[in-house]
Amino acid sequence: MTTEVVSESLKMTGHLEERFSGHESFVCRYGWLPKVFRAVGQNPTILKDELGAMHTLGIGRNMVKSLQFWGESTGVIERDDDAGHRAGPVGARLMSRAGWDPYLESHESLWLIHWWLTSYAKLSAWSEVFGDGGLQRFDRKTLVDRLGVRARDKARPLASSTLEQHAGIFIQSYLKEDRSSDDTSWCPLQDLGLLSQAISVDGRTGFTVSNRQPQGLTERVFATCLLDYIQRRGASQTNVPLSDILRGDYSPGTVFCLDELTVRRFVDDLSVGVLRNCLRFNDTADTQSVVVNINNAPDELVLAAGIEVLDV
Repeated sequence: MTTEVVSESLKMTGHLEERFSGHESFVCRYGWLPKVFRAVGQNPTILKDELGAMHTLGIGRNMVKSLQFWGESTGVIERDDDAGHRAGPVGARLMSRAGWDPYLESHESLWLIHWWLTSYAKLSAWSEVFGDGGLQRFDRKTLVDRLGVRARDKARPLASSTLEQHAGIFIQSYLKEDRSSDDTSWCPLQDLGLLSQAISVDGRTGFTVSNRQPQGLTERVFATCLLDYIQRRGASQTNVPLSDILRGDYSPGTVFCLDELTVRRFVDDLSVGVLRNCLRFNDTADTQSVVVNINNAPDELVLAAGIEVLDV
C-alpha cells in the first residue's frame, strides 16, 4: 500500500474544535463540489482572490465563502499553505481524471461525502445525529437544545441564533424536499434518504433518522469507510468487535444508520471480495470480530494513502 503522502485534512482534523457555523446559511448545493474541485485544479489560489472567485464561479461573496467551507468540510479540497488549495482525499478519490465519479452523479459518491462530513468536519449537528450523540428522533427544539449542550465547552458562549441556524442547515441538508428538475438550490445529500419528517398529533414537526436499506451504498465505499474507521483506531493490524463496527461512535454502522443484518452482509461479502487479502471475519458462537491488516489493503480503498497516488 502506498502511503508516502498523507492528506493535510487527515493530519489536521484531530485538532479542530467542534463547529457550529461557517456555512454562511447555505446548504451544500448541487453542482458546487465538482465546480470548486475543478476551479482549484485550474488555479490553486482562486479562493484567495474573492472578486476573482466570484467572477470565475459565477456566485456572490457569501456563496463563495460557503462553497469553500463545504469543499473543505467534505474533503473535496483542502488548504495548502504554499499554494492556496489542492485536491482533498475525497475529491481526489472521486473527481480526479482517474476518479470514481468525476461529475458526482452517483449515490455511491454521496455516501463517501456523508462519511467525511460526519467523521472529519467536526460539525456539531452531524456529530449529534450521525456520530457520537445517538439522537435518532427529534424536533428542531430538541436538536437545538442538544447543540447547546455540546457548545458549553466553547470559550465564548454561542448565540441561540447560531444554534438555530446550524440545526436548520443540518435538516435542510438531509430532508428531501419537493423540487423542480432544474432547481439547483437543493443539497444532494437529501438523496440518501437518511432523514424523514412527520407531524405529531399535537401539530409539532418531528424528524427521524432512517435505517432502511441504504440506496447506492456500495461495497467499495463501505470498504473504504471501514478501513478508515479502523485506521483511526491507531493500529495497522487490529481485531475489532463487530459490535463496534455496528454501533461504535463514528463507525460505519452508526454513520450510515445501518442495521446489524446489513453490516454483517457487507463484512461477509468484503472478506471474500475486495478486502479478501486484508480482512477476515471471525463468526463463531462466542466471537464476532473483524481482523484487518491495513498494510495489505488496496491503495484505492485507503483514504490516507494520499492524493499523489491518483491522477488528479
